[in-house]
Amino acid sequence: MSTLLIGATGRTGRLVAEKLHDAGLPFRAMIRNAAKHAEFERLGAQTVVADLAADFSHAFGNADTVIYAAGSAETEGAEQERLIDRDAVMKSADYAKQHGARLFVVVSALLAYDPEHSPQALRHYSEMKRESDDYVVASGIDYLILRPGRLTSDPAAGTIEIVSHAGGSLAPVTREDVALVVLEALKAKLTNRIIGFAGGAKPIRDALQHA
Repeated sequence: MSTLLIGATGRTGRLVAEKLHDAGLPFRAMIRNAAKHAEFERLGAQTVVADLAADFSHAFGNADTVIYAAGSAETEGAEQERLIDRDAVMKSADYAKQHGARLFVVVSALLAYDPEHSPQALRHYSEMKRESDDYVVASGIDYLILRPGRLTSDPAAGTIEIVSHAGGSLAPVTREDVALVVLEALKAKLTNRIIGFAGGAKPIRDALQHA
């Protein structure tokens, strides 16, 4: 399996890269800055330099699986949310399909279940996530959309709760657990599903079996 990881230098994407490496799964990291090459070379990964704001179709050659783990930062504003959380996801789905990828995986957000009831400060962000998720589902490529809840940078718990709504009472989930969900979902060959999850008490592998 040849995997293209988009957003490899981000807070969650970097953890996905580490989990792929630990599992012995070969991957190609898409980076914007060539200076990051050595960082991924240490993980045994190839790299491809590309910019989500431009044409980045050259990154998709020979990719069997594409993982989109990029996301706008909390303070970057509506323009970056539109670019990173919607437009680049849509372009990635198109590129993946054009290049014959088997599976397109998106790390989305739990707020995408119900954008209109999201907190006002996150309304546009959640709308962009929902629009891109809907586009991927309708694109015709086999997909897996993962919607984690509020994220923390704590160490992995190895456990989650499968949910299908966003809510303030749900426990946050660590970014490392999100990376583990990506890995376990790939191992389980899950396709054409939208899986929402938050922090919880069920081992990730067991939780995904019933998602």
